[in-house]
Amino acid sequence: MAAAFLWGMDMTSANKKGALLFVGGLVLGGLVTNNHWSSIGNVAQHELDSVKDELAQSETKLSSAQQQMEELQTVLSEKEINAAAHAELLVKNKEQIDSLRSTVDELTAKSSQGAVNIQSLEEQNNLQRDTISKLTSRLKNTDVLYADRYRLTRAVSDLNEQILKVSHKAETSQKACEEFKKGNSWNWVSEKDCKDFNEYRQQSNQLMSEFDDTSADLDKVKRELSAFGNLPYPAPLDDQKLATEERDTTP
Repeated sequence: MAAAFLWGMDMTSANKKGALLFVGGLVLGGLVTNNHWSSIGNVAQHELDSVKDELAQSETKLSSAQQQMEELQTVLSEKEINAAAHAELLVKNKEQIDSLRSTVDELTAKSSQGAVNIQSLEEQNNLQRDTISKLTSRLKNTDVLYADRYRLTRAVSDLNEQILKVSHKAETSQKACEEFKKGNSWNWVSEKDCKDFNEYRQQSNQLMSEFDDTSADLDKVKRELSAFGNLPYPAPLDDQKLATEERDTTP
């Protein structure tokens, strides 16, 4: 037993270095392992911190993106509102354009009709100027015509009276001449009565010829005055219907 103990002592002594080396190896391995796992833990912590930083950055970016999205939605809503307002404005503008076109068409039609009316008025004015010119010409001769009618009327009346007187004298002289020619008249008759009859007859013929000429002149003057009285006066423009008033049947 002692021997065994001694042997054991010897083995322990012999393997002391080995045992020490073994123990040292275990300690060193533990340290290495501990350092290894400690290093791994540090790396994991670093990666975790990195992931946390990236997550924080992602959250920040997400928040910023959400804010931008909200802003874009606001802008989009405003644009949609503006687009609706613009569309409504376009409709109103189209209505105004259509109304203006209708007004232009109406004014164009009125302008065309106005040109027709102007032409009609010009034609009527030309007719009035011609009529006025004729009236003016007639008016200038009115005093002369009335004076001639008065003079010729008096002359015809005087000639008629003279013809009656001469005719009466001629008739008396003719009876005396016939009695003278018979030669059995108890009245105072002579050849002079026959000469007077011939003279009165010539006077009567001359007066009758003058009466006919003067009557013809008087008739001419009367016709001219009658034509003057029948000459139409120019109608006022208010009484003249224009082309549109004649054709327009719309209420």
